[in-house]
Order: sequence, then structure tokens, then C-alpha cells
Amino acid sequence: MMLDHSLLPKNISLGQFRKLLGRYPSFIESISLTKGAKPDQKTLLELDRFRYHDAITTYRLEESKRSMTLDDVKTLVDWKLRHGKFRPTLMKLVSSNDDAFVESTIREAIDEYRTSLDTSKALSTVTKLKGIGPATASLLLSVHDPHSVIFFSDEAFYWLCCNGQKSPIKYNVKEYQELSTAGQELAKRLGVDAVDVEKVAYVLINEGASDATSGDAETASPSDVKPAQVDSSKKPAKRKSNINNISNDATDRQTEKQGVMAVDLSLPDPDPIPLPERFAKIKRKLIAGNEKAVADSFYRLLSRLRKEAERIEAAGSDIIPSIDYLDIHDPAKVAIFRDALKERGVAIVRRVVPSNVAVSWKEETQEYLRHNPPVKGVPQHDPQLYELFWSPGQVRARADSRLLEVQRFVMRVWYSSNEEALVSSNHAVAYADRIRMRKPGDTSLAYRPHIDNGSVERWESDGYGRAGAYTKIFQGRWEEYDPWDSDTRIRVTSDLYNGAGACSMFRMFQGWLSLSSIPPGSGSLLACPMLQLTTAYLLLRPFFCPRFKSGPNFLHEDNWNLHVAQNSIIQGAVPGSGIQELSDALHPHLRLNKTMVPIPHVEPGDYVLWHPDAVHAVDAVHAGVTDSSVLYVPACPLTQTNALYLARQRKAFLLGDPAPDFESGGRRGEREYLGRPGVQDVNDAGGEEGLRSMGLLPWDEKSGYADKAEAELLRLANGILFPDRYDMMAKRGAKRL
Repeated sequence: MMLDHSLLPKNISLGQFRKLLGRYPSFIESISLTKGAKPDQKTLLELDRFRYHDAITTYRLEESKRSMTLDDVKTLVDWKLRHGKFRPTLMKLVSSNDDAFVESTIREAIDEYRTSLDTSKALSTVTKLKGIGPATASLLLSVHDPHSVIFFSDEAFYWLCCNGQKSPIKYNVKEYQELSTAGQELAKRLGVDAVDVEKVAYVLINEGASDATSGDAETASPSDVKPAQVDSSKKPAKRKSNINNISNDATDRQTEKQGVMAVDLSLPDPDPIPLPERFAKIKRKLIAGNEKAVADSFYRLLSRLRKEAERIEAAGSDIIPSIDYLDIHDPAKVAIFRDALKERGVAIVRRVVPSNVAVSWKEETQEYLRHNPPVKGVPQHDPQLYELFWSPGQVRARADSRLLEVQRFVMRVWYSSNEEALVSSNHAVAYADRIRMRKPGDTSLAYRPHIDNGSVERWESDGYGRAGAYTKIFQGRWEEYDPWDSDTRIRVTSDLYNGAGACSMFRMFQGWLSLSSIPPGSGSLLACPMLQLTTAYLLLRPFFCPRFKSGPNFLHEDNWNLHVAQNSIIQGAVPGSGIQELSDALHPHLRLNKTMVPIPHVEPGDYVLWHPDAVHAVDAVHAGVTDSSVLYVPACPLTQTNALYLARQRKAFLLGDPAPDFESGGRRGEREYLGRPGVQDVNDAGGEEGLRSMGLLPWDEKSGYADKAEAELLRLANGILFPDRYDMMAKRGAKRL
């Protein structure tokens, strides 16, 4: 058979490769049906599943569940004989091995390979077994490292070493090394696994290339048209030798130049539970046509993360920007602060309200609690995070003109790429959240590193994909991704599964106002201050996996592969959880043990804020000596969605019910509480501005807007909040006419 020139290993495109790989399941099924099986035999299809799924799941190096037994070897040999050429004496020879000797020999070979990555040594050890030559030995090694070790099959040798032509094979170690080298070069160029190369060779040689070239332009990406490496060109061709030769000296300057973290890192936690299979399809679709660009971008990202982690570790808490409330109108200081905030995603505005005022709000809340029925909270036996929304201190704080001014100030860091987008950072909207008064020694309110506002929704087309929030990242252009474009956010659905704790408002910043003096370690906040980089890494991480889960070169780029055939795993994300969890185990390149820094010491009246995509956590233990009290006050712009929620929240305020996002169990909330504030209290605290933020007074449509889109938004919001006074539908209908 003469293969089309475009299908030779040096020329085949990723699109062609994927098409051939996709034909393997149906092809092997048809062969299985043709060959049949005796009553006491497994079918070829069953054996094929064992070879490519069950055995790999059991013996994969990084998560091996047990040592390989003689019965497993016999099953793999049975697959080899049924899958390729049948040799009648081979099974008898293999079966004559002692079971214990088989297990110890294979364990020895795998230990050698794990240490040296030298296939020749491992094969030499395995071939001590009777009936096991280099070809069968490569099969046993392949199920332990399917990413890198190719099975010495006839089809693979014909395609990779003979340009698709059938030629005599000696099945010796020298020929296998030739095959292995050719297979690694192809796998690296296309970003595929050795087992994928093996399957494609099987289809090409046995079935032919009937439609591998037809219509390829429709499925191949531009980078597939001309063969190109998936790894960046500066990386060496052979991962094995490169990883093997990297220095283990953490102080070696040459190692630092190569961008290697030369410490003994590992991935100790088990992999997350796979999600439904549709998530594998979602992942494949997200990067379809951009595989090379995504792989290259991931390696660039790892380099940047390494450097930024060192910078953050050296700077510590000082890297988090802050500005004094009195300086928010100073152009020079504002410019410095905004630039730092945009890069870091977390900041502090100092002295937004006087310290004595902030403390009085806490004291008012404590007095409110003392004179009313017990409030539910966390922990249940000793509440410190209270399901409380309408205490005098909370209501006064949300309506305070200084806090509203600061919210508008920080929200103007955002912009909209769409001038017609209905979002206004000039109009702050109140979101009623809870209050925390954490006691020294508490461990119940610890939160590990996470991001709020959804989990798997970040990858789903009906979630963050609705407006293409992360499109550039999935195209391999994370450097162009701007986390501050509000147009891509206002159309997002961050809660597709009615998850607990979901926020119905679009928050430009999550935040809290300090009501006490809180030094680092005293029940405070920790943040990972590299917003763009953490977002890009979080989103791309599920598309890559390590060849080896431990060792000094664990984080090195050459240890990480992009899979063409994606699995359904999304590290740290579970439908309905409402949050995205992060950890050193699942997201090792973030080096969270170094990059999660505590915010600086804050005093009563300081406002701490962070981007909704910022990775943050809370001290595991409150190691201070006084309470750590904060009032949760996010910065929310006016949008149509926020206005709709504000109408529901206003009703809850007037009735004393829990805020809408916290409704559960038909609780009466604070309806009968003594001293619960009303509309007049909001007016006393913040005047018209405070009333508008709570949806208690219409927005000024005549002079309160900056452009036509903002004017339309004010009309829309007033129509939602005050339908009796503003005929929204009539106005919109008149505009269309």
C-alpha cells in the first residue's frame, strides 16, 4: 500500500491525525465482530478496552494501583495476538512463567524506568521473562506510561520507520529505539500521546486512508496545514533526556535561566472525580483548531508564573496596593493605585470612614443582637458569621456616602468594550450581605483558596461562554485577555445549577469593611495577587496533565502534555458547588504556598476589595487576641440584572426578610426585631444617594447619566423598580417607533 504523501509522519496534520484517531473505535469493533470469540474467550473489543483503558487506569505510573500480575500479562498478550499476528506458541511460553517472578521482574523494570526514563534498560529487564521479547515488553511498559512509550507493533513500525511500506522486522531493541524516537517526535509535534500514534498507525496500515485527506481543511486548524511543533520551538526534541539532565541544585543559576523549579515537588492528592462525559466534549470544543496555540501559550504562561511567584514571595504583603480615602482625587496617586489594582486584582482603601464610626457600627450590631431572638450563623453552636442583614450598623454602612463614593471610584477601573452595554459604574447598587465577628482561636470560618461566582460555568457555553468572557485564553492568547471588560460579564450566567451561596448580582468587586483592627493571621484575608495569570492558568489547567506526578522536574514544561482526546476532569470544579477550589495539588504551578499572601494590617474603616476572579482564602486559624470583625460590602454597578435583584432585595428590606440570595426554610428573618431600620434610617445615613442605592428612590434621568447607554439604563432601572411611576414598556416602545 502506498500512503498519500500528506499522511506520512513528517507531514500529517493534526486535523488528519484526529480524524484517523476517531475512526479507530468503529474499526476495531468491526474487526472484533468479524473475528468473533469462543464461549470462554473475550472478544477483541473487550481485550482492546482492557489494553487501552483498564490496564492504563490500573498501572499508569503516576497513579499505579498495584503491581502487574501474570494474568494481566496473559490478557495483554492475548490482545496482542488477536490485534496483530497470531503466534500459536507465544501464549504457552508466557504462561510458563512463575507468577511471583513476573510480578517482581516487572516491578523492577518499572522502578528503573521511573528513575531513569530509559526504555532500553526497562525493556532489557522485562525480556528476562520467558516468551517476552522487545515487542511484548514495550506493550507492558506502554500501559505504565501511555503518554511516552509506544508499543512495538508492526503497523507503528511500518508507518513511522518505513513510510507506510511493509518491510521485514527483526523485533530487536535497535529497531524499537528507532520506532520510539520517531514516535516521540510525532507525538511532540502534534501534542498527542504515544498510544494515539499507535492507534492511528493501526488504522492507516490496516484500513487505509480512504477519507483522511478529504475535507481535512474543514477540521484542521491553520497550524495543522503545515507541520509544526506543539511545544515551543526553543524546547529540546526529546523530553526524556531533557528532564533527565536538569540540575537538582535549587541554587544553580543555570537552572534558573532554564526556568526550572528544582525542588522535589509532587502531586499528592488523588485526581478529582471525572465529571459527566459532556465536559470532555466541552473541553475539546473550546480549543478545537487552536491546539498548538493553546499549548504554546500554556508554556509561556508557566514561565511567567514562575517569575511572578518569585516576585510575590519576595514582596509579601507589600505587593497589595492601597490608597487613602483622602487621596482618591489626587491624579498622580490614583494612577499608581489603579495600575497596581488592575495587575493585582486586590487592594485596600484606607480610612474610608473614621475608625470610631466603623467601631460604632459593630457595637450597634452587637446591641441589636442582644435585644432580639438568637440569629442563625456559622458555627451553629457559637455563631460568628451571622445570617443578619438589616441591623442598624449594616444599613448605615451600605448607605454611607463615603463608602458609595469609594465604590464608584474603584468600579471605574472597569470599562466596556461595547459602548452600548447597559452597565454603569457611576451608580453603585447596594447588595445586602452578612456580618462576621470572628473570635480568637476560631477554626470554623477558614476558607481554602477559591474563587466565587461559579465553578464549571467558566468552561460552559451557557455560562461564562455566553459573552465570550475567556475566549482569548482558549484561543491561546491569554496575554490579550482583559479581566476588566464589563461587557463580557453582564451577560454571564455564573450559576447554572442553583448552587448554594450563589450571588445573583454582578459584583465588580467583592469586599468587606473592617470593623476592628485585624493584623495578618488574625482571621484575615489572603489573596493571590496575579489576576490575569491565575485566571489563564485555572482555565487551561484541565487541558494538560503531567507525565510524572513527582520528582524534581515535576513543574518543568516538558513534563506537561496537552491531550488531543480530552477527559472530563476540571480540577477543583463541581457542578452546583458555586465556587472554584484551588490547591497546590491540583494547580501546582500557581505555587499557592508562596503566592497566597495575607493582606496588610487593616484598621476599622478600611475597605478591602478584590476582583470576582481573584483567588482568595481566609486564615485557617484566628491567631489574634481580639475579634476579627468585618461587614461584607461588595461594589456592584447598576445593570438590568442588578436592578431586578434590587427590586427583590428592597422588598426583603421593607419586610425584614432575609436577603433574596440567602432565603431558605421559610425563615421570618428580622421581621419582628426591635430597632430594625426603615426607609427614614437609610435617608438619615446616606440621603438621596443612599436611598437610590437601595432602590428606594428613582435615579435622576435628566442629569445623572454620562451617555445614551447610561440614560437608557437609568430609564430601564426606574421602570423595573417603580413600574407605577415609569411605564417602561411604553417608553421602550416609543423609542422603537
